[in-house]
Amino acid sequence: MPEEKSLMEQVAELLDVEYLPPLDPSEVQALRKALPGYQAIADDTGRLVQDHAATLHFSPAVLADINDGLAEVKRLEPVELLLERLYQSVYHQRLQATSRCMEGMYGASRRIREFENAYPEIKDQAKFLFDFLKAFHPGPKKEKSE
Repeated sequence: MPEEKSLMEQVAELLDVEYLPPLDPSEVQALRKALPGYQAIADDTGRLVQDHAATLHFSPAVLADINDGLAEVKRLEPVELLLERLYQSVYHQRLQATSRCMEGMYGASRRIREFENAYPEIKDQAKFLFDFLKAFHPGPKKEKSE
């Protein structure tokens, strides 16, 4: 029986990328960091190395590092851009959903306050809600008068 793939593996397969576990901090530190403008310099270096490979006796490994690395970067760039835009869309949707929750929480607190005299035990149970909302006042901050 074939093993079921996780959702992440299915999405990675759909996007033609590999789903790898996150690098640990020591692995990240060991990477050669890309500097600003590295892509253009890497492209230029790739052309230079191709043009003068025989003259400068570059090993095939040097050519492979540059050419394979550039090909992989170019293959991953569109997927990265797509995922960044998708992430931003999902993040904004979550912000909107959270805003609706907060609106409901303010509505619930107003309703509890309306009934606090008749049902003080409910107000006591909702103390966590009032404490939370006290910390987050909606709207612009009021300026202090001198």
